[in-house]
Amino acid sequence: MKICRSELFKSQFIERFGKPGTDPFRWGLTTLGKCCELNPRKPKGINTDDSYSFVAMPSVSEDGRIDASVERPYSEVCKGFTYFAENDVLFAKITPCMENGKGGVAKGLKNGVGFGSTEFHVLRPIKGVSDPYWLYIITMFSKFRSDAEKVMTGTGGQRRVPITYLSEYSITLPPIELQEQFAVFVRQSDKSKYNASQAMRL
Repeated sequence: MKICRSELFKSQFIERFGKPGTDPFRWGLTTLGKCCELNPRKPKGINTDDSYSFVAMPSVSEDGRIDASVERPYSEVCKGFTYFAENDVLFAKITPCMENGKGGVAKGLKNGVGFGSTEFHVLRPIKGVSDPYWLYIITMFSKFRSDAEKVMTGTGGQRRVPITYLSEYSITLPPIELQEQFAVFVRQSDKSKYNASQAMRL
C-alpha cells in the first residue's frame, strides 16, 4: 500500500515528537504563539521599486506546494494583501480551503518577499526556536484542522479561523536541532519524489 506524502511526514513527526498537543518526551508544553511570530507586519525598509512574488489561494495546494512564480510590482500588492517572507508558513484560514488542508512553506520568493490572499494566516519561525517545516506539519494534522473548524467565526462560505486559535494552541517545543533534522527528512523526501517524477518523463 502506497503511503501518501503528507501521511509519511505526519507519521515521522509523531515518531520524533509525539502527537501535537502531547508531551511524551517531557520537553514541556507551551503555545504555538510562543514558538513563532503570527501574521508579522510588513517591514518599513522594503524596496518599493522591486517586484515580489504574488500567491493567490489557487497557487497553494493541499499537500504543501506553493507556486511563487507569479511576480507583481510592489505598487500593485502593497495594500490589500497579506505580507510574508521566505520560509514563512502559510495557513489558509477560510472555509473550505482550511478544511481541505491548503498551506505550505513559502520558498523561492522573488527578492525573498511575497504578498498574497488575505485569507492566509502567516506563521514565521523564530531563529533558534522553531523550524518552518516543523511548524507546517503541525498545521497538516487532521485534528489541528478539525479543532480549528470548531472555533471558526462567520457564516456560510465566509467562516474563518481566528488568529487566537493558533496563538493559544498547546504544543510541545522540541530542541531546534531535532526540528532541523526533521526538516532535512522532509526536504530530502520532496527532492527524491521530484527526481523520480522527472525520471519518469524521460
